[in-house]
Amino acid sequence: MCLAQLVLLALVAVAPACADTSGGRTGTAPPTVDDAIDVEFARGSKLPGISCSGHWRALDASGTETARGDGLPEGTVPAITRDAVRLGDVACGPPPVDIVPARSARLKIAGRGYRGTLHLDLAAGRPRVVNRVAIEDYLLGVLPGEMPERFGLEALKAQAVAARSYALAEAAAAGRVYADTRSQAYAGRDAESPLASRAVRETRGEVLLSPAHRVVKAFYCSTCGGRTAPGRSVFDDTPAGVMELAVACPDCRSSPNYAWLRRLSASRVCDAAGLPDAPLLGVALVPATLADRAVSVTVRAGDESATLPATLFRERLSAGHPKDEQVLSTLFSAPPRLEGGELVLEGRGWGHGVGLCQYGAAGFAARGATYDAILARYYPGAVLGRRSAAEAP
Repeated sequence: MCLAQLVLLALVAVAPACADTSGGRTGTAPPTVDDAIDVEFARGSKLPGISCSGHWRALDASGTETARGDGLPEGTVPAITRDAVRLGDVACGPPPVDIVPARSARLKIAGRGYRGTLHLDLAAGRPRVVNRVAIEDYLLGVLPGEMPERFGLEALKAQAVAARSYALAEAAAAGRVYADTRSQAYAGRDAESPLASRAVRETRGEVLLSPAHRVVKAFYCSTCGGRTAPGRSVFDDTPAGVMELAVACPDCRSSPNYAWLRRLSASRVCDAAGLPDAPLLGVALVPATLADRAVSVTVRAGDESATLPATLFRERLSAGHPKDEQVLSTLFSAPPRLEGGELVLEGRGWGHGVGLCQYGAAGFAARGATYDAILARYYPGAVLGRRSAAEAP
């Protein structure tokens, strides 16, 4: 898509929120630029400790005050049952309860500071801790964890638009985002940095839109390895007309993860393939052409063989291992080979390869590209638009 196609839309429609199966808000319109989104930190029996440095109020679902306090000590673990929410000795009424700090007070979750309020509720009968925060404030705590400042302002601005789009699309579909890499790395106000905050401010409200004028779930990865992956080849919820083709990326060669090699024991490979431990006889990829990311992997060991999706094979081989032992992508640069009973894999890139390549964005920006040009490269079919508080579900 050329830059002329990357136009600003003053007013856009968005998809309605899907039925929430995660315990978040249901039946609501997707959040606008000034709306809060729910960032889920924990659900179940192991809730994080919370604290507040000053005055706070507890509000019920109607906004009626149910309790107040002058500070919460570090490590206060909420007790949430069907009948009551308790913070230490303070009873705050039945869930859901919002803990709203005074303007000068600071909230912490698991020892880290966060903007917004705390939302304490039950989701499918399980206690849940949520940070309810304005989307722009949320991004202030996301960008520093997703892209270093050394990548430059234009790359950071492209990342801000992608992260905003991703969060809004996920929140619209599921009623919440997660506070970790299941959604995006979110470290709150403690992580905020000047250049990343500037990137958020200078792109305020800007999102990527599909041809149907829906906010795009703008996937991104660290390093594509020279070529991105078509969205639908990895993610079923990629919107039609966006990221449909692989895109050449000549700018991520500086990434430390551009090329990698791994030696994997036969037992580790058999375990990943679901086979009994046996000598490896061969590993084959489909498609066999190395220009494409592998779709499936067939492992032959002893008298048995197994075929499984390449993404699942990668996930199983990597789980629980340090990064320098993980299989970083399914973009292999050489056919799998056996050496000394081990499987040797060579590949390029780190991540799924869909959408923005962060190292590629940095390299492109260093050559003078602006953030809209970066977005045009990595999200073909999308247009740059602006959210409006007047949008209808």
